Amino acid sequence: MKQLINKTKTRFTVLAITLLCAGCVSGPDDRQPEAIEAANNALSNGVSNYGKSKYELATSYFKNALRDFRSIDHQYGIASSCLNLSKTYISIGNIELADAYFKQAQRIIQRDNIKQLDDHLRIIESSIAIENSQLAQAKETLAPLLQNDSNNAFTLAAVQNRTRIAHAENNNDEATQWTNTFEQKIKSSSSNQKHKARLARFKANLSDNKETQNKHFGEALNIYRSETNRPGIAATLQEWANILIKQKKTEAAKDKLQRALYIRQSLQDRKNSLKILNSLAQISDNSKTGIWIDKLQNKQFKQWEEFVAVFNWFPN
Repeated sequence: MKQLINKTKTRFTVLAITLLCAGCVSGPDDRQPEAIEAANNALSNGVSNYGKSKYELATSYFKNALRDFRSIDHQYGIASSCLNLSKTYISIGNIELADAYFKQAQRIIQRDNIKQLDDHLRIIESSIAIENSQLAQAKETLAPLLQNDSNNAFTLAAVQNRTRIAHAENNNDEATQWTNTFEQKIKSSSSNQKHKARLARFKANLSDNKETQNKHFGEALNIYRSETNRPGIAATLQEWANILIKQKKTEAAKDKLQRALYIRQSLQDRKNSLKILNSLAQISDNSKTGIWIDKLQNKQFKQWEEFVAVFNWFPN
């Protein structure tokens, strides 16, 4: 029994490091080892599919884990599953659902005083706040993690989000400072390729030199493509296009925005599809862009196949 408990804890620890949002769950009840194992397997499969950018499958597995944990009233597991789902919905731009699952996790964690999940909670809370442009709230949420001098995964994630805030505020001095801090954290920690790609994007957005911008955006794209990271690819193309728009390179910007749009459509990412359409509207007088901006502003939007067909520029 002791070995099984240790095995369960280890598995959840791995999930925590991988997603920054799954918790160290307590060992299984003697009466429910099969239910615990089924929930563990569902979480493991969810993490695996998340890492491959198969978000639909990841969501399905995380919901199965949530169902299994709820069936045995396993509060740690329920909270961890909700955090996993919140993280996944952030990745595909569904911030409303991400926030809904986050609040469920938060309620359980605060009620049961689950300290092991506090750092996971802060990272996801700050990510949702950033997506909603609530930058002051995001700073406040991250503050306790940024006071920590350790080089664990949570500190690195906190520095990354703080760097995102500095860039979003268009404060060049702060953005430079936090980008440098993020780079130093990466060098002194066991970071993964996604962190290096994110750093490259930060550097590209800081630079005024076209060759430097192209170099860093190209580096980020190569990393994201090698890992089939669809949100990362799309975000890089969007950021690159927005710089090209400022440089009056309309055709090059259109190309990248159209490529990014297809990825966002495939993810059914309404929020970021809207951002791309608004960018296209700056450089194009195509009436269909405005029509679909109006349609996507409806939170109940479901016309994904028609949306893809209208903007598909490849032969059928």
